[in-house]
Amino acid sequence: MSPLPTRPYREAATVDPEPPPDFATEVARVGPSISVHAPPPLFTALVGPVLLAALVVAGSVLYGLPMVAAVPVGLATLAFLAWPPLRVRGTSVALHAEGMVLSRGGVRRVVPFEDVNEVWFEFDWLDRRSGTPLRAIRLLDFSGQSHRVPLALNDAATLATSVLQGCSTPLLQEARRALALGETLTFGDVRLDRDGITVREARLPWRETRLAVVARARVFFYRRFPILAWRTVRLGRIPNPTVFIGLVMANVSNVRVDDNFVVPLAFGAEASPARLTKAAVQATRNLALRYLLIGGVSFLTAGVLTWRTWGVHGSSDNLATGPVVFGGICLYQALVTYLAGRRR
Repeated sequence: MSPLPTRPYREAATVDPEPPPDFATEVARVGPSISVHAPPPLFTALVGPVLLAALVVAGSVLYGLPMVAAVPVGLATLAFLAWPPLRVRGTSVALHAEGMVLSRGGVRRVVPFEDVNEVWFEFDWLDRRSGTPLRAIRLLDFSGQSHRVPLALNDAATLATSVLQGCSTPLLQEARRALALGETLTFGDVRLDRDGITVREARLPWRETRLAVVARARVFFYRRFPILAWRTVRLGRIPNPTVFIGLVMANVSNVRVDDNFVVPLAFGAEASPARLTKAAVQATRNLALRYLLIGGVSFLTAGVLTWRTWGVHGSSDNLATGPVVFGGICLYQALVTYLAGRRR
């Protein structure tokens, strides 16, 4: 006689999982809508790459390169420069009072600011629209889900400022309280406490820090002489970079911030978005003027060199290709930077 199969005396009742909240409930959680940020018109985004690609083709032909070889070079240049604006097609960000709604490819996700645990910066060294090449902001919530906010959108300064203030200001307040209680905060391979900073096991007390400079997506720390930096912290390699800078500004007596777009908290946590946007627009215009002057001087130099050597050799092989290409790149950056300032 075979034994009866054994079963537990008691079994837990089956519990149905809770249904996920609907989209309307999630949107209501982030408050009323403030603004919508979408990519600029395709013509505006592609006018710069098209002009520079045409300039590359023309310069290659004048230099003596056959048209059959110059055209692929121009097309490769166009594809390389046009990819960033084409990448954000179909992407938009609806900014709300306490969060935002990310839309991409027909999929919408609600991101409350209070759910964000880490903020990361993505930099693009080929596109200096605001002094420091900030390409996107990546938000990591407490569940581990990542949300990427591209900044190649209309009114990017307001979008970046609002997102950073909404996410980083509460984190900065908590971090200041933690330092006051004697805790140690970790930002990648950098540790901060109320007595000093530790970068890769090298220690610098706050009282011995002579100067801290925020520039070119880095923070430079100077110990004695403001010539060679004691250590350099890259903002793209640490979480919550604005919180890190806010703590540095609170503990170092002499801090210089060269880019107020990447560091909106440089004016203080209570700064208004309008003031920060105005500063970012002014910095963008100054940068566009700088690129315009450099590109114009380069083109003028190329023209003079070509004219001086043309009468001697009588050949287009003497075209000053280097200044032409460099000047074209600078003029393209001036155009892109000016259009970015107009969108703000």
